[in-house]
Amino acid sequence: MKRKHKLFILSLLLVLLLKIGFSWQIAIAKPTPTNQQPEKISQTEATPTETETETETKVDTEAEDSYETLLEADFLYQQGEREAAEELYRKVKTPFASHQNTMFSDPINNTENLPTEIQTEWEEAKNAADKNDNLEMLQEFVAQHPEFVPGHLFLAKTLQKNEKKKEALQVLEKASSIFPDSVEIVEAHVKALRKEKDYLEASIAARQFVLVNPEHPEAARFLEIADENFEKFQKKIKGQMVGKGILGTAIRVGGCAVLGNCNVLGTVLGEGIKMGSLLLQGESGLGSRVAEAYKKQLSLVEDEEVVEYVSKIGNSIAELMGRDDFEYEFYVVKDDSLNAFALPGGKVFVNTGSILNTNSEAELAGLLTHEVAHAVLSHGFQRVVTTNLYDSAGGVVRDALKTNIPISSIATSLISLRYSRSNERQADIVGTRVLATAGYAADGLRNFMATLDEKKGGKRSLGFLSSHPQSDDRVDYLEQLIEYNGYNRYAFEGVEKHRGIQEKLM
Repeated sequence: MKRKHKLFILSLLLVLLLKIGFSWQIAIAKPTPTNQQPEKISQTEATPTETETETETKVDTEAEDSYETLLEADFLYQQGEREAAEELYRKVKTPFASHQNTMFSDPINNTENLPTEIQTEWEEAKNAADKNDNLEMLQEFVAQHPEFVPGHLFLAKTLQKNEKKKEALQVLEKASSIFPDSVEIVEAHVKALRKEKDYLEASIAARQFVLVNPEHPEAARFLEIADENFEKFQKKIKGQMVGKGILGTAIRVGGCAVLGNCNVLGTVLGEGIKMGSLLLQGESGLGSRVAEAYKKQLSLVEDEEVVEYVSKIGNSIAELMGRDDFEYEFYVVKDDSLNAFALPGGKVFVNTGSILNTNSEAELAGLLTHEVAHAVLSHGFQRVVTTNLYDSAGGVVRDALKTNIPISSIATSLISLRYSRSNERQADIVGTRVLATAGYAADGLRNFMATLDEKKGGKRSLGFLSSHPQSDDRVDYLEQLIEYNGYNRYAFEGVEKHRGIQEKLM
């Protein structure tokens, strides 16, 4: 009986289990009633539609196809098969949009070349300024006809005659940015600065002409003018320091002469640097001091392959810049933001975000040429010196030469420096020319700016835009610059090595 009882209980349990299992299967298979809506999938859990997946796959495929084409084009370019390489580059790179040349108007240097009605307006504007000191007509004429070089020169001369020297300098500086290759305008600008005994500014203006126009017949003469004015500037500062009795303690550099070929990393007393010492050391001295201080605050990439990659690009650019007095150094900073900056003297820092967010070696080289151009054009040094030495009226601030200025303060000023539109144009001109001369695709800087446009408004920090004002017409301007000068945009892109370095940083 006991055995039969046990079998009965086991049989009963088995029937119950089968019944429960069958009911569970029915519940799963049971369809949703027609009057009951199925539960919606939340937005965050939604899966991509077939269309979205197909689109993403198509984009990835197209990008990879473009990469393979550029890879082959780069190989052919380096083998010297330039025509075959150009054919492949053209398959990937779309032509620039057709636009009228509005950025690079040909200068008009003679009144006879003006239309008759414009000649009449010019004579009326000149007469009003000469007889009645009425500058409004003249200023309006120059604004409406910026291509007429004598207009800028006459307006500046008239302002100087009326003791409006600051306004005259502004007119000449603006004219220099419009016509950076105009000997008359740049020479008038340099002379006006020199007349005000602003020798540093005069030296920089003359040197900028040389850097923008290295092949110009007058380049050598302007280089002499630059050196001559810088010597006058140094003598002026040295004389003022002697007068204040501070020359002996201003700088200690291993016993070398103050104005000689000194080691710019020599000891300067204190945590700060005296303005007089800064001025006598020049751009390389300032840049070295700031770089040493700034490196201590940064997390730098130490991977030799990454640093060598950036340094190789940078040095190939730097040797074409025309500033042999600089000792160029390149550092890679662990920072996701798309940014780079150059200190006076050629100390360049580039963020890892700039490497990861550029599409080729040529694009990264475009960014570096722009930054190095700012350094060789003395934009940062010029701003720091004038900010710390001169007051709003242009006079030397009392005791400025013996004031101890913290290096950290100078570093902050240089790194957060917001360049002027004129500074940006000069750096674009020099940078693009050097990029093309170095054998890279001449649109590397243009493509970098286009990349910035694409990433504007995104989550990634664009530190570059905080110091480099991005005008709406920047890409158009660079396209016109390339076309106007006939630079080759179907040259080396360098996609293979660039991708390899990106993978190391990911």
